[in-house]
Amino acid sequence: MPNAAFSTDPRHHWFVLANGSRAQAYVKRREDSGYDQLRAWDAPEARMRDAALGEDKPGRAFAGAGATQRSAMERDGKDDSPKEHARRDFLEGLAHDLAFALAAGDMETMTLIAPARVAEAVTAHLPAPARKAVIEQDHHDLTSLPHADIFDRLDAIRHRL
Repeated sequence: MPNAAFSTDPRHHWFVLANGSRAQAYVKRREDSGYDQLRAWDAPEARMRDAALGEDKPGRAFAGAGATQRSAMERDGKDDSPKEHARRDFLEGLAHDLAFALAAGDMETMTLIAPARVAEAVTAHLPAPARKAVIEQDHHDLTSLPHADIFDRLDAIRHRL
C-alpha cells in the first residue's frame, strides 16, 4: 500500500543519497524511466587524511594505574580531528540545504539513503517540519555506485513507498 505522505507528483519527492562527504538528490523522471540529479554536495576535506589537514598524532604518555586514556591528548572519546569537523560541518550544511528546499517548495517529501550514522546526523540537524518530510530511510551508501545501479536501487525503494 503506498505511503499516504508520498507525493503524487514524482518531482516533489527527493531521493537523497549521502555518506560522510558526498550527497546527491534525485527525482523520478515524469515520463521517462530513470532519475534526474537535482543537486550534488561534496566535501573533499572530509575524505582527506588527518595528516593532510594538519593533524599530528597525539603524544603518548604512560597511563597510571586504572587510567582509561591511551594518550595524553585523549579526552572523552569524541573525535575532534579536522576530518571529523569537516564531516560534521558537511552533514549540518546538507541538513540546512534540505530544510531550505522544503521551505521553498522544491520538495514535499524525501527518502534519505545513507549509512545509519550519517542519516542520524542529518536528521538531528533538520527542523521538525523537515523531519516529518523524511518518509523513508534506507541505511546504505549508494553514492559511489554507477548511475544504472543507483536507478535500480531507487526503483526498488520507490516501489516500497
